[in-house]
This record gives sequence, structure tokens and C-alpha cells, in this order.
Amino acid sequence: MLLDDETYEEIKGEVAHYLVQCGMSYPLDACEFARRMNLKMTPYSVLMPEAYFMAMRASEDSFLCEKNNAFSYVFFNDSKIEKRQDMSILHEVGHLVLDHNSTPNKSDDEKEAEAKFFAKYAKAPMPLIHLLPIKTVETIQKAFGLSREAAGYALDNYKKWLEHFDGTYKDYELKILALERSELEAYISELNGIKKHQSECGQQSDWNKYKPDIVKEVRGHAVPLQGYKSTIVQRNLYEIQQITKFGGVM
Repeated sequence: MLLDDETYEEIKGEVAHYLVQCGMSYPLDACEFARRMNLKMTPYSVLMPEAYFMAMRASEDSFLCEKNNAFSYVFFNDSKIEKRQDMSILHEVGHLVLDHNSTPNKSDDEKEAEAKFFAKYAKAPMPLIHLLPIKTVETIQKAFGLSREAAGYALDNYKKWLEHFDGTYKDYELKILALERSELEAYISELNGIKKHQSECGQQSDWNKYKPDIVKEVRGHAVPLQGYKSTIVQRNLYEIQQITKFGGVM
């Protein structure tokens, strides 16, 4: 589902605001971002079989729960590849930031499209892609820790952004550019060396040699949950209650 330009701009602004508030850096650590947003993460793997089955019925990737009228917990499928887990977690952060539980005038499709774009933009913002001296699916994939498919989407979005870029960054883009990015800069330096070498020798590069070493912390744990109400986007209250009950995290 396509959103209007104003909505896309609003989401980009929200991404920048919360990245700054949480003191994030690039490449973006999705788990750490969620933690700094005060979200407690529970992987599906800690759930008992019946609870796991119900969690998979709710979503094969992730879902967001609330406690005492505040979003607090993300359940996520840790059997997926890490890059997909990252996007799922950022998707749920997007639901939280965009306050989807308090926007009944929006359809579920709208909410999902907004959260999806939030995740994509947070993971690989166009102004940071613009810094790469070589912009291919492979370099974007390695620079930002994306799947090949997600990197392809990011490259397409970057090309669309570039059509309207006149050399002047918007306020929210300047905020993103001001974030710490030492690991990303290290990869940019590698790419500059590759570009120079290609220019001098006309040789193709082995991209696998230039992947940043991003260390992730252990993802999530079982948490005590009280006062469950619901999750957004038509999650079934009874099922969520049962997940926590049978998962041993109530």
C-alpha cells in the first residue's frame, strides 16, 4: 500500500527524532534501539509449545503488546534470520512511535504500511546511503546489515530520493547525518579504497571481504507480564493472554 508524500515525510521525521533521542549509531542495532525505547523483547524460543503455536498464529514474525495503556513488549520469532528479525523488531518500534493503538481512523493496512516504511527508513536512511562511494545492492546490504531483497528496495528508494535531492538536506536528514557512525565510516573508507583501485586497475572487487563486523547482544528473555489488554492490528486478546500463560511468562 502506498502512502501520501506528507505521511512519508512525517515518518522520516519521527525516525530521526527517536534515533537522536535514543543516541543511536550506524549500522543500526535494532535490538538496542528497541531496548532504548523501553521495549522488553521476548523471543518465541522461550515459549512453551502451546504458547509458541499461538504466537505463530498471531504472527510468524513478531507482534507488539501493551501493558497499563503503554506498549511494553515485543514477541519476535528468533528462528528467522537475524536480518529479518531486525526488520520485524523495527516494524514493531514503528507501531509504537506512530501511536497506532490510538489512531482508530486508520485502517490496518495503513498502519502496517506505515510501520513497514518506518523500519525500512530507520535501517537504511537515504542520506546515509548517499554517503556510500559505491551504491549497489551489495554495498548497501553490507553497509546497513540488510537482506539482499531489503537492500534492493533501499536502492530503489534511494534512486527516487536522488531525483529530488538538490544538495540541501532537510532538518530531519541533518539529524540523521549527525548521528555517530564510526563503523559505517570504516566501511565507507573501504569502499573508497575499492573505488580508487577499480579506477586505477579496472578490477572487480570481492565484496565479501568488506563486511563490517557488527556484534549483537543476546536477544530478549522471558519477562513477567501483568495487565494485558491487546496488541495492535487485530490481535486476539484471548490468544495473547494464553501465550503469556502457557509460555510461562505471566
